[in-house]
Amino acid sequence: MKKEIVIFGAGNIGRSFLAPVFCEGGWQAVFADVDSMILKALSQRDSYELIEVSAKGEQRHSVGPVFGVDSRDEKLVSQHLLRADMCATCVGAKALPIVLRSIAKALNTRTRPLDIILAENLKGAAELAKKILQEWGPRDVLDRVGIVETSIGKMVPIMDPQEHEKDPLLCRAEPFHTLIVDKMGFQGSIPTLPNLKAVHPIAPWVARKLYIHNFGHAAAAYLGFASAPEATYIWQVLEIPRVAKQVRRAMLTSGEALQKEYPGVFRSQDITAHVDDLLERFANQSLGDTVYRVGRDLARKLHYRDRVVGAIALMRKHKLDAQDAIEVFQAALQFCPRSPDGSPDALDSTVIQGTKDAKAFLNSIVGLDEVREPDLHKVLLSVLPSSSQDIPFLG
Repeated sequence: MKKEIVIFGAGNIGRSFLAPVFCEGGWQAVFADVDSMILKALSQRDSYELIEVSAKGEQRHSVGPVFGVDSRDEKLVSQHLLRADMCATCVGAKALPIVLRSIAKALNTRTRPLDIILAENLKGAAELAKKILQEWGPRDVLDRVGIVETSIGKMVPIMDPQEHEKDPLLCRAEPFHTLIVDKMGFQGSIPTLPNLKAVHPIAPWVARKLYIHNFGHAAAAYLGFASAPEATYIWQVLEIPRVAKQVRRAMLTSGEALQKEYPGVFRSQDITAHVDDLLERFANQSLGDTVYRVGRDLARKLHYRDRVVGAIALMRKHKLDAQDAIEVFQAALQFCPRSPDGSPDALDSTVIQGTKDAKAFLNSIVGLDEVREPDLHKVLLSVLPSSSQDIPFLG
């Protein structure tokens, strides 16, 4: 009998990444979701097609066996969790607390330990999981679950609506397969799967994803828009030599800062190879990744705990030249590309308008405390539009 993983969230990451990793290793994936089109398709067949797209063309893979349940049916979900060998979440910040409550309730009747893989692009997901599981689960719940943090590095393009309507299960993604997980998070044995990489500690790998991958992607969007506001795609702006060189320098500096922050974890040659691999992946025309999509949501991406300001802070902490990264931040303050419907993003427009009051912007959007972080506060204040004086833009 096949081992079974319950995957909460049959979206891009669930279908293009988690299920393939486990199904390739001989497991069955049970998707718990609320999307009626996806659930209907899963009721009609036990596999779906994954198309991996790259400069070399398309490769088609069949992913299965898979099954679907409505995640709102707590009784049915609980039945699957009772017999599952593992579960995973990839639902996003809003739905995660709801999913964790559902898992916690099932644990009240499950006797075996259950490992929960948190495939969430959310800082503090493990702490949130512990809090909710303790609130809704049995008294000894933390002795009976493994909370497994991950570093998710897969890039998935937005599906064409017409293609999705024709086949809700079909998904496209880049050919990237390595799922990095926290070796120490498991209660049970770590699955032996070709594309599962268990590491300890996990923190450096999570930081690498945020401060090299996410930071570099955002840097390409912001610097690219500043240089070529008419460009639609990330691959287009990375064809501009000045943009590509500055993005690479910024990513390498962030990688150097990570080496100093986590001594002995990353080697210089590995950081360089990782940066160059990412830049090649960012430039994958087949993904159709847009400048708008990669750069939008400024309120989240400019927060001091996130990719841009977080990278600047890490560089300055370790006495590195953060000028390239500072210019990424400055470019983000002018980021206003058109959305697919032709209008600028309303929320991002509001964020940019807020830069007129520089100190209020740093406090409310960036979340930077002038007293606790006086050096970083001063540097960023100097490049805000209302107070920019000495630091040249895109010099």
